[in-house]
Formats: sequence, C-alpha cells, structure tokens
Amino acid sequence: MDQNINHGQALLRKAIFTLPIVWVILSLFNHVSFVHSTLLGIALALISYFLGDLMLLPRMGNTSATISDFILSLLVIWGGLNLFGYDEALGESLLTAVVLTIAEYFFHLWMERTQFSGPTDVRQS
Repeated sequence: MDQNINHGQALLRKAIFTLPIVWVILSLFNHVSFVHSTLLGIALALISYFLGDLMLLPRMGNTSATISDFILSLLVIWGGLNLFGYDEALGESLLTAVVLTIAEYFFHLWMERTQFSGPTDVRQS
C-alpha cells in the first residue's frame, strides 16, 4: 500500500463535510456559538484525520475506522461542548456524531480508492 497521500486534498475534503455538519447541527439547531462549533469542527477534523484516517483505516479497514470515528466524534464534541460550558450536550453530540459517521464512511471509501492505492507495476503484465 503506497503512502503517497495528498494530505492537503484529503484534509480539504474532510473539512468540506465536517464543518457544515457541525455548523448546522450545533449552531443552527442547538444555539452553540459559531466560533465554538467551528473550533470543535476543526479540532475534530484534524484529530480524526490523523488517528482514524491515517492510522486505523489502512490497518483495520473501513468498518473499524468508521466505528472509531463515531466514538471519537461523540467524545470530542461532547467533551468540547462541556468545556465551552454547554450543559446537557449529549443529544446534540450524539446527533452530530451519527451524521458525521455516515459522511466518514464515504470519505473512507474515497481514501481507500484514491489515497491508499499504490502505483500500478507495468512489469507484471
């Protein structure tokens, strides 16, 4: 498995789905400040990219990495909201984690197809 990953493209794609999901669920529906939801989204995108997408996904596959991403998303969002002073944040954390997990599943498919595939060896033909 080639590890020539385009980290910039992968992080941009991850941010393109992570931030809007966090903004909509936390800021629009649950009155979490835009700054707090943005900080949580950025932290979550970076943590889950390096732990889940680069470490777990290539070793354990999509299912394990997706389950891990759900747990990580729930803990980061719930813990972050509590640190920011939002009491009783478990419901919105759970909803956000579920929606992010669905998006992560498809992101993992893209990562496996485009970022973890090695170059074709033409000598084997």
